[in-house]
Amino acid sequence: MYYIPMILVVEGLDYAIETKKLIKRYPTKSRSANGGYGHGRAPSFSGIIDLLRGSGGAYIEALKGIDLQIKPGEVFGILGPNGAGKSTLIKILCTLVLHDEGEVYVNGYDPSKEPGQVLKNLQAVLPESRGFSWRLSGKQNLDFYALLYGLNDSDAKQRIEYLLDLTELKERADDGYQRYSTGMQRRLLLCRALIRDTPIIIFDEPTTGLDPTGAADFRNLLKTKLAAQEKKTILLSTHNLQEAQEICDRIAILNKGSILACDTPDNVRQFVTEEREIKLEIAPNILTKKIENVIKQINNFPQVTEVKQEINQEGMLSKLLIRIQKETEITDILQLISKSELKIKTINTQEPSLEEAFLAMTRQAKKSQLDKEAIKQ
Repeated sequence: MYYIPMILVVEGLDYAIETKKLIKRYPTKSRSANGGYGHGRAPSFSGIIDLLRGSGGAYIEALKGIDLQIKPGEVFGILGPNGAGKSTLIKILCTLVLHDEGEVYVNGYDPSKEPGQVLKNLQAVLPESRGFSWRLSGKQNLDFYALLYGLNDSDAKQRIEYLLDLTELKERADDGYQRYSTGMQRRLLLCRALIRDTPIIIFDEPTTGLDPTGAADFRNLLKTKLAAQEKKTILLSTHNLQEAQEICDRIAILNKGSILACDTPDNVRQFVTEEREIKLEIAPNILTKKIENVIKQINNFPQVTEVKQEINQEGMLSKLLIRIQKETEITDILQLISKSELKIKTINTQEPSLEEAFLAMTRQAKKSQLDKEAIKQ
């Protein structure tokens, strides 16, 4: 008999996670109670709160008015360079840090006012999290945490059996934890996070340290089982852009506390460029004057922005890379080539990658910031 997961549905709830104009500030230095820095008398209670919130004095804004709406059952990715504000956002959602302005809700509950309710609806899975006993088996470790979470014996047994089967650890459940590979340890960590059966799961760099096969297996586990089968809402913070492109329904690109874009991975990829690249593999041919003239004619098409040639080791022309405007028809270009000495073997259209979009957005944001600073000076 297998455990049947309970899907928590809050009636009338549009979003599993929602933020409105969310702002978080950190002081640039520690402030003493007398308003200065360094030594001073012991702070009052209100002074301690000021220290925690960073009120007064110089500060940096880790989050600058973030608006996010994550739907129930959605796999949502947060991307951004170091210092973008990803960790701060996760800490606020997990009730570890208080926000300064704006609103934030987890399944309708405010982390600053109802932290207990938030923690009943949300579980974070961090790659550096451990807490497992090396002397116990995988199953014994899960038994310990089920007891810690207050599950009765019957419910704990069903839930653990279900999770071990879900993560394909059932055959190794009685092996000692010290015998687990990194990938198995990560799956056991997921089991521990799912014991309480919360509807929202937050992952911070879930495949860090895994080999390519282990990473692919873990992504498949998140997408096909955790999201599709258990209907969990998944918030994923990652530097792995290919990972986000593969498993996320939508992504938000965060940079210096601001959201640069929020859409599906495909739409974000297309958003930053109005061009695409056509790769033509051709039968190797000597670069004659006639062929050079054909390439020149292609370059003269109004919609063509660039034509690159690739020469093989024998010194023969083997590929043409043609960059064109995104919506351009290529019929005329192909007809021109077919009438020449060139013989086309394959045609591939290369769309911009999510990495290219990410780099383009962050570069543009950096340039805009520098321009603003120059104007102020």
